[in-house]
Amino acid sequence: MDQRLLDILKAAPSIDLYELLLTINRMLADPARILDIKTRLHLGARVTFFNHETRTLVPGTVMEFRQKEVAVRDDATHKQWWLTYPAVIPDPTQPPPRPAEPARPMPNPTIFKIGDTVSFTDKYLRDHVGVVIRLNEKTVSIDCDGEQWRVSRNYLRKIIDV
Repeated sequence: MDQRLLDILKAAPSIDLYELLLTINRMLADPARILDIKTRLHLGARVTFFNHETRTLVPGTVMEFRQKEVAVRDDATHKQWWLTYPAVIPDPTQPPPRPAEPARPMPNPTIFKIGDTVSFTDKYLRDHVGVVIRLNEKTVSIDCDGEQWRVSRNYLRKIIDV
């Protein structure tokens, strides 16, 4: 840090330092600032961070994420630190993180209705065909030739008569 700035701060009244502290904390907690940093990080990303023990900027590697903190391993000492996101400087030469694969779309819970003909495969790999008799929140009750089954919606296939 610039020595001239430290000299000015030492001479400042306490109330001014307190106001400055509140302003800095508000700026560091700004969601836009945090989101900008988070979007440039991924596991294994190269970063620089301020090591408060040596009072220097040191290189590190991102190891883990939390809601408000990131775990960074010091490359020289291999010590792991939990830091707030504003304490980390992403390496500008790093390629941006790959976008996450889109999640498989969940089946639409409204595609089945009572009276529909459906099929599913049981745990013994036998195919069953039946009629929907009840719609539950996560499962569907099915009548397969007098035998009732309760099956997750994810395992059902709708049969369409042509």
